[in-house]
Amino acid sequence: MSERSLLAAYVTLQRLLTQRLTLQREVETPPAELAALRARDAEREAALTANRKRRGELEAEYGALERETGALYEEREHVRRQKSQVTNMKQLQAVVSALDHVQGQIDERESKLKRIMEELDALDGQAAELTAESPQERQQRLHLEQLWAERRGDSEAELERVRARLREVQLELGAAAMEAFKKLWNLRKPLAVVPLDGDSCSACHAVLRAALLQLVRGGETLQYCETCRRLLYDPAQFPPP
Repeated sequence: MSERSLLAAYVTLQRLLTQRLTLQREVETPPAELAALRARDAEREAALTANRKRRGELEAEYGALERETGALYEEREHVRRQKSQVTNMKQLQAVVSALDHVQGQIDERESKLKRIMEELDALDGQAAELTAESPQERQQRLHLEQLWAERRGDSEAELERVRARLREVQLELGAAAMEAFKKLWNLRKPLAVVPLDGDSCSACHAVLRAALLQLVRGGETLQYCETCRRLLYDPAQFPPP
């Protein structure tokens, strides 16, 4: 295989690899508008999950406090009964002190119960807002999903065609030529073979020496940029198919 034929094959490989990368991104990456809607839905779902988790914690705390408060109510009634049975001032003071202590614990728990109920009500309101998707939002999302599915199907079909063509070119080149290309690719991917940009390398923008520029434009030998070491070609000599 002549160097010109080899250069042409390397240019084809580079174009196919660039096309493959572009198509892979199209297949994997939804449009920005759809991605934004999906991100909003993901944020909504995360907020709902946190909402449900917090509600579960509060309900458990509320149940425990209710049981504690119920026990304190019983203790308060027991202390009140004792108050009617006192026979001296010392006993009365002890009962009153115990009653105050129990009432303080009840007040503290009732305050907590009230605060929990307020937070539960706020969580209910938040959940209602998070789950609300307007008909317009739903219609827009479904429309964008359908458009992307159609475009993704086209891109997947084109990607398979590009992969098949890559296999063909690799077979045509043979093992030795492919090994040389792989070494260059591994060093300079995703752009290992680049076109001229006027009298410069289009990758690093270094201006080429006149003699090197003439050789590249001739297209008969493999010539590399002296700055970035990428393989160069003249797009006029090797136009896209």
